[in-house]
Amino acid sequence: MYRVWSVAHNTFIEAIRDRVLYSMFLFAALMILSTLVFASISADQYNKIVKDLGLTAISVIGIMISVFLGMGLVYKEIEKKTVYNIFSKPIRRYEFILGKYLGLGSTLLLLTIGMSVILLLVVLYTEITHGGMIEFYYGGHYYAQFFKAVYFQYLEFLVLIAIALVFSSFTTPIMSVLFTFLTLAMGKFSSDIKLFAQEVESPLVGYVTDFIYVVIPHLDSFNVRHEAVYGGEINWKLIFYTTGYAVLYTLALLKLSIVIFNRREFK
Repeated sequence: MYRVWSVAHNTFIEAIRDRVLYSMFLFAALMILSTLVFASISADQYNKIVKDLGLTAISVIGIMISVFLGMGLVYKEIEKKTVYNIFSKPIRRYEFILGKYLGLGSTLLLLTIGMSVILLLVVLYTEITHGGMIEFYYGGHYYAQFFKAVYFQYLEFLVLIAIALVFSSFTTPIMSVLFTFLTLAMGKFSSDIKLFAQEVESPLVGYVTDFIYVVIPHLDSFNVRHEAVYGGEINWKLIFYTTGYAVLYTLALLKLSIVIFNRREFK
């Protein structure tokens, strides 16, 4: 376990030194702060615009970081030949994969917390300034739903890192990005794919569509921004179910990454 944490620590340090990371974080902060400008256009839309656009900004930046940093987790080590130095030490390949995943997961946790704090300060400023208006139009502040929405988004990032890691373990960064975004797109519309499978007349197409629905990640399950803005029930049953799904799906992806990586030969 020490070797896994060692790889994770090195991955974390390497990630936070990446200038692209700081650029994306700055861009996210500017997007969140810009919600105050957009919200001022319509008085009754303050809460919706600030929370909805702010959470969307966190989601977009988190997804970009998950994909673009995740794509090079393994390939970069192979391209730079540093993988030979790593495996010359008493470290197993599965420890390397797990360490890479935990390192980038920790990086995303830090960034998610940072972006969420900025958004929370903006939300608090908005609600202090327009508290009565927000109570009138929205009927409440829904702080609990806000934090739950951020938590669900972080679960989505963890799944995306695992997806990017799978493709990174056997293909080039460009193809890894392409495959990851394709999987992301299908995952965002997984409920529509299920509906299509139920309504299609061809049995063969229905079976194929059902298989695709089972295999792809159900990323639309992580979107609870509507509840964070307008209120709505995000009960503990849903939280436990979504967390369990994210953990099991991520473990399956990590297992697949390890199997693929173990079969690779380094020349």
